[in-house]
Amino acid sequence: MLLPKIRIIGVLIGCLLALSSNAKAGLYGFHRVNDYRTDENTLRMDYIPKHIENYRGLMRENLLMLIDYAKSHNPNFQVVSHEGQYLLNKSKWEYDLEGYNNVQKRPASASDPYFLFNNKEIPIEPVDGSVAKRYLNSVDAVVINNFYCGNGKEEDVTINNNLGLISIENCSSDEELDGAIVRSLLDHKIIYAFVDKNKPFQDLLSQPMINDSAKNITRISEAGNITFLLDDSLYDTKEQMVSSISSSNYDVVVISPLFHNKIPFSSDDVVRMQIKRNGAKRLVLAMINVSEISPKDYFWEAHWRKGNPSWIVRESFVNQNAFITQYWHPKWRELISRHFKDVVITGYDGVFFTGIENNQYFEHLTPLE
Repeated sequence: MLLPKIRIIGVLIGCLLALSSNAKAGLYGFHRVNDYRTDENTLRMDYIPKHIENYRGLMRENLLMLIDYAKSHNPNFQVVSHEGQYLLNKSKWEYDLEGYNNVQKRPASASDPYFLFNNKEIPIEPVDGSVAKRYLNSVDAVVINNFYCGNGKEEDVTINNNLGLISIENCSSDEELDGAIVRSLLDHKIIYAFVDKNKPFQDLLSQPMINDSAKNITRISEAGNITFLLDDSLYDTKEQMVSSISSSNYDVVVISPLFHNKIPFSSDDVVRMQIKRNGAKRLVLAMINVSEISPKDYFWEAHWRKGNPSWIVRESFVNQNAFITQYWHPKWRELISRHFKDVVITGYDGVFFTGIENNQYFEHLTPLE
């Protein structure tokens, strides 16, 4: 059930950031460019690695680095993550990885069952005080793909910990979309449903408003609807976009913190966007990609290319103009921390993390088999 502590009955129907020449970025699970190359799918290892990194653990550490900073400034700072729900607990894959690394540190023998047996018996619920448990406790809601119009699955960890669950739906027909809406209402879940993903979600005021209310919203769990305005190409100026958002009654609005990918919204802009047309308070969340960089980013240096510096490793799977980073590299951590600090200081109510899924790329290159 979505956000069991409160009532959420609204449903927003819209088109969410489709892949087009104007779209700033694709969305993992819905768009695909720069697929795996042949050499990435037919890996050759000339030697058995002595150590394989826990890429999921490194992703958690990065996210917690940002979250801890935000909550130290604003304890009510809201955290919404897109996919990556397997990071909410310590998975069997991670226990297998620990077993592998331990075996590589000391020769295994037929009488040593650690990697082959013992670690598979360890429960996967996160341990109190662990990084996984701290990350679980810091997340307010998880966004999953195609819960109703696909094979999306709500994990036990979200149910057992009363985490908010929002689904983004790419339905195959209007009839399937209507059915998804009905089911979401019965389940008290909020969804974003669309059929034609070639229409970017960019015209805020043309979208239907469902569950319009004058209720003040201070947490995600209080929201009755939410919208994403991630493609600002219809707006010539930042003022036009701010005015458009201020003229709506959405409970939560998610935007890129940089207008046209280069002009930051000011604290005054955010304050204006935090007030609904009816005068009530809403949440404004900033979208942050935690593992990708683009030449359009203000912190991109002119001489950078894929592979130079070495932590810029591969083209994005969803954004034609972006690259996947070694997100644990000190330089990337420095850049994303500085960018995120600006978001917090500007006064956003929370963050929508994307790019979490890119840990799977590095796991794909070093399969635990």
